[in-house]
Amino acid sequence: MGWCYENTELLLVYEFMPNKSLDMLIFCDDPNPKVGGSMTLNWGRRHTIICGVAQAIDYLHHECSKRVLHRDIKTSNVLLDAELNARLGDFGLARTFKLGEKTHHTSKDISGTPGYMAPEIFLTGRSTTETDVYAFGVLMLEVACGKKLDIQTKDDEFRVSIIDWVWEFHKHGILTDAIDPKLNNQYDKKQAECMLALGLACCHPNPYIRPSMRITSQVLSGEVVPPDVPLEKPAFMWPANAPSTYRTLDHCSTGGIMSSSTDISGR
Repeated sequence: MGWCYENTELLLVYEFMPNKSLDMLIFCDDPNPKVGGSMTLNWGRRHTIICGVAQAIDYLHHECSKRVLHRDIKTSNVLLDAELNARLGDFGLARTFKLGEKTHHTSKDISGTPGYMAPEIFLTGRSTTETDVYAFGVLMLEVACGKKLDIQTKDDEFRVSIIDWVWEFHKHGILTDAIDPKLNNQYDKKQAECMLALGLACCHPNPYIRPSMRITSQVLSGEVVPPDVPLEKPAFMWPANAPSTYRTLDHCSTGGIMSSSTDISGR
């Protein structure tokens, strides 16, 4: 809503969000978490929240005069108002970048939250729209499954990433079995399959194959069909090869440089 500069510190001022952050509701230990006194975070609300976040990131990537990379998309940075409308917050790591120039490339720029960071970040040291898409894919899987980034196996011997965990369900053709059991099977199966498949597509190891946030938002709204997802999770390889059908305009990806002169700062 605004900003404040006091004692040499620049602060962003947000609207008060009475329902706190998304992670506090999705990962609540209470099997029937109450929100706003009487509401529960059912499937319909989860889908609406995800659509809202997708639209926000789509705006940052495709509608701003200078494209904005959020660089720290995660459930704890999604705030919920009194009506459970989603607000994407915490732009402390956000950057703008220009088109038509070589992408910024430096290991000093590595930032984000482990688990939400695309694998190529650790090799290239750069953030792109595809790395934002990857983080959003992880967020989608968390919201749909009601599980955090890493999942304890049944024998408690080790933990696996939520991406690998959901991909196993996809591999065996039982994708919706990954849906949050707290929903008690009360969800739209078509929407659930779409969200899970889209989440996997956004987390594809090859950044060139990930859908753009524009396409992702259109898939969630039912305007276009979800992209195909291979049954086996592809291995991460770098440098990645762009498929022949890749369109830079649709993906709005690696053809930009982050501009240090227009960094968005905040805490």
